[in-house]
Formats: sequence, structure tokens, C-alpha cells
Amino acid sequence: MIDYLIIGGGIIGTALARELSHCRGQTVLIEKGRTLSGVQSTHNSALVHPPAMMPPYKGKLKSALGIKGSLLHQTLAERFDVPVFRNGAIATARTEDELDKLRQLKRQSEAEGIDTITWLSREEMFEREPNLHQALKGGLYMPEAMSADTSILTERMASNARHNGAEIYTNTEVTALKKSGNGFEIETRSGQLFRSRFVINAAGAAAGFIAGMIEDQVPFEPVSRRGEYVVLGKQASGFINHIIYPPPTSRTKGVLIIPQPDGTIRLGPTDTEQKSFYSSLPTEAGINQIRNEVNLLAEEIPYDLEERYYSGIRSSIIDPDFYIRPSAKYPQLIHLAGLDSPGVTASPAIASYVVTDILHHIEPVARKISPNFFGY
Repeated sequence: MIDYLIIGGGIIGTALARELSHCRGQTVLIEKGRTLSGVQSTHNSALVHPPAMMPPYKGKLKSALGIKGSLLHQTLAERFDVPVFRNGAIATARTEDELDKLRQLKRQSEAEGIDTITWLSREEMFEREPNLHQALKGGLYMPEAMSADTSILTERMASNARHNGAEIYTNTEVTALKKSGNGFEIETRSGQLFRSRFVINAAGAAAGFIAGMIEDQVPFEPVSRRGEYVVLGKQASGFINHIIYPPPTSRTKGVLIIPQPDGTIRLGPTDTEQKSFYSSLPTEAGINQIRNEVNLLAEEIPYDLEERYYSGIRSSIIDPDFYIRPSAKYPQLIHLAGLDSPGVTASPAIASYVVTDILHHIEPVARKISPNFFGY
């Protein structure tokens, strides 16, 4: 019998497979898609948020795991040789009220021990970024922010997990999940049958569907949200030299300008509720919204270099915070839901949290004597 079976091979499920591969017991990850991280993990901003942009009022677990994950990503990118864009970020302001909000954000961050933020006057900001909109009045520079090739990171974490004995199966869609003896039986569309003592539901936007296979009532309320993006081609490289955040709001981080490691620039995302949990296409309204909002951040934007549009589904729930809890009825079933932004940033910390704060409290998890932490 398998010890730990993970459903979902996005960046979070794969990070968890890597984490568990460093522990004793057999770990298996199953992913319904042809490749790992083919849905939510690579259809987003590819952004590692700086700690200051993940304050506790947006969700205590999101904040704690996001801040820890932001730091862990620095090490993962270096040790796994992941391409990154590491120039930091600037949070901008257009009005005196928005400047006050940035000052308050800086004070709150410093009170929480984040002492890396630099206040930028208008002149200092435009010295760094001459193509920003002339109406902007100042900003905060946050050096920890970076964009990363999440596809390569996922591949290398998966390779490390395999190196340590984990098994990973793609094209393996779960069709049934039920309790059986001291564990669970998991049936797949291809006819495979897995038996595992623990199951971790890391199915992203499909987490509610997986939970509904076995729970009398799904313990969280999924909401499908669409994030759309415009991509400027590599010829636009250098137009913007930092990740640019719009003025802060209480709900979302807004539409950003996000230079990428490959020289492209992503503009987005939107944040739109939709009915489908399984497909997401960019819309004319979404693309126009992106352009309108980016026009408030920069001038002379090279839209003639647009390369493509794309969109992704977010693993959102009604509760604004992450949902990472064991099932009330089946404690050996762990649900991971609502892992929208900053889910990618928090992914390595979520993996550690599941092992040390959830699984270990149900049954002690023993570490291997000498696992290979970064070989791939």
C-alpha cells in the first residue's frame, strides 16, 4: 500500500511530492494532464511576490506561507538553476491618498520584520523606470520580487522527487475516491487502482470535484475565477526593468507589468468569476481591461509587439484564505483548496506546512537519513 498519494501535479502538488520524497514511506503523485503544471501553475503571472505584498489582512495563512515561500524560492531558483528575472518590484501611487497607503504598507511591513523596502520619490522612481506614467507620484521598491520559469521549477522538483524514490504518473485522471480499510482506494479513467494510507487533494480548481467524490458535503465552497494576460514579445525587453504593481487595493493586487526571464513581458491579470472550472479563454473585454489599466502605469507601451493572449483558472474559494485541512470525517484525507494568489509564491512553504503541521500531527512523519535535496 502507498503511504502518501497526491492528486494534482501543479507546482503545489509537485512541491509536496518533493517534500514527502525526503521522508520515509512511498509517495505517489497522479496528474490527469499530459504534463505537470499544465493548468493553473503555468497560466499565471509566474511571479514570486515580495513579502510586503502579502499582508495578514488578506489571509493569515496566505501571508505566513507566502512570506516563507518567497524566501524559499530564492534558494530553489539558485539550487535548481531556474531562469528568473530578479530586479525586484515597484509598487506605485498616483494620488496623495495612495502615497499614504504605501507609507502605511511600509510601516506595517517594518513592524513585521520586513526591513528591505525602500521609499522612492517621484524622481528616484523615474530614474529607475523612465517609461512609467507621468502621473505617478512615487513608490516602494521591494527587492525580493522576481518572476520565474515555473514550468522548469516544477520539472526539476519532480525530478528531485523521483530521484528520492517518489513515483509520478501523468495522463492519470481520478474517477473515484473511496474509503477502504485503513486507507483509501483511488480509481482512474485508465483502469488503474491505487491504494494509499493518506490522500492529499491538491487538484487545484478541481479540488471541490475530488472532495465531492468522498465527502458527504464539500467542506469549502469553490469559485472559478479567470485571470487573463497579454504577452509582449522579446523585442519589448528593457521597456520596463522591474515588476510594476498598481496602487494597492484591499481585494486584489490588480493588473501588473511583469518582465519574464525569457525577455517577454506579461501584462495582467484580470480577475473575473466564471462558471466553468475546466476551461478558460481570454476575452475581448478582459484584454481591453488589461490595456486600460496598464495605460495608467506606463506610457508608450509597445502593444505592436503583442505576442499572444492567454488565461488561466484560479483555485479560488469563498473564504479569502488558503484552505489546508484534514477532512473532518476522514482525517487521513487532506484538502488543499483556495490556493489562488499567492499560491505559486507560497508553494514550497505549503508543502512543508502539509508535512510538518498537518500530516505529522496525525501520524509522525520520519525524515530519511540522507535524502538528496536538490539533485535532479
